[in-house]
Amino acid sequence: MKCLLSALCLIALSGTAAAASADNASPSNVEDYSYSKSLNIARVINITNGDYCGIGPREMTYVDTTGATHVLRYQAYGDSCIDQN
Repeated sequence: MKCLLSALCLIALSGTAAAASADNASPSNVEDYSYSKSLNIARVINITNGDYCGIGPREMTYVDTTGATHVLRYQAYGDSCIDQN
């Protein structure tokens, strides 16, 4: 029984460590969009999916004309609303 509890504890801790390392791998330079922000987009690399119904956050990764990569967080209508106007 003690061995089983130790194994479960180790599994839980390893999951927490993996989640923490995944958070550290995400870009820390995420900018929040506002209407007054002027954008300099040369090429869009990626836009996250809107797997929700209603307004929610999305992120766009893009390269500006100087070659710098940016991640922009903005609000958009989700793609998962079926038969709703």
